[in-house]
Amino acid sequence: MAEHRVTIYDVAAHAGVAPSTVSRAFSRPGRVSAATHAKVMASAKTLGYRTEVPDLQEREGQQHRLAIEIPDITNPFFAELVAGMREAAHDLDYLLLLVDSSEDETRERRGLERALEIVDGFILAGSRLSDAALAQMTKRLPVLVLNRRVAGLDSLTPDYEHGMAQVIAHLDEQGVREVVYVAGPVNSWSDSERWRAARLEARARGMSIRRRGPFIPTASGGEEAFDELRGELPHAVICYNDLIALGFLVSALRAGVQVPQELSVIGHDDIPLARLVGGGLTTVVSPKRAQGRAAVERLTRRIENPSSIRLPVEGALPVRLVPRGSSGPRQV
Repeated sequence: MAEHRVTIYDVAAHAGVAPSTVSRAFSRPGRVSAATHAKVMASAKTLGYRTEVPDLQEREGQQHRLAIEIPDITNPFFAELVAGMREAAHDLDYLLLLVDSSEDETRERRGLERALEIVDGFILAGSRLSDAALAQMTKRLPVLVLNRRVAGLDSLTPDYEHGMAQVIAHLDEQGVREVVYVAGPVNSWSDSERWRAARLEARARGMSIRRRGPFIPTASGGEEAFDELRGELPHAVICYNDLIALGFLVSALRAGVQVPQELSVIGHDDIPLARLVGGGLTTVVSPKRAQGRAAVERLTRRIENPSSIRLPVEGALPVRLVPRGSSGPRQV
């Protein structure tokens, strides 16, 4: 009979604390009290918990499984991204294990921790974990991050700077002078990059720009954003993603706002619904399916021949603005 491997859940039960507390005690001891840290360490020693996972060379063969983390399975953006991963995984004879974190850091950490022993690597499509936590993960298994850059890790990101430059240039051509960036999750790297690029480009063109948020990256978040801004609507809003933009757009139309004569609305991602609401949502298109394929192909190359790729590989994917009916010449 196979020997039972002690997990953080065993240690947590023995110490009488939550699994997340055990994780913090090992990875970020400063985040727990001295008494709790001592209790967790004592339980780990009693149970024989191994804090170090064997090096890749010591693993007993490959599992031919990859864990993919996404922050929201209901967001159509991630559905297309995962479709690309699935195609590549099928071609390479790998099985995908989905970890849906629901924008919750604790849930994400727990899901990835449980997957450690049964996968060969991780693709993180929207991780909310800290850079330090991700750096610790890559010491245990290969990690590739999407839509974010972390020092020392492989990454694939859309060219947010070029995409936002297209957005601001488009709005400038339409006579827009006042812009609000409607922000997404507070700890999203892609959100901060989009805001940084938008702010620099707008100021270079003499346009006024400010930020509102954060808002949850859903249509409800867009509705909430409109409620906050309806008394002081700018000439245009640039939203973190299409779901926020669609919620904002529908709320504006219901309130009798003329789009785009009074207000232009722009999103990111080009989800299928973006073509169907009103005259269509102007949005920034990224190659989601191609990004998913490339992520799996790159990660499996590192897994199967780690000595051939010694340094982290970063890649930027081309994006383009697709103008539709939600943006146009300002007429008031």
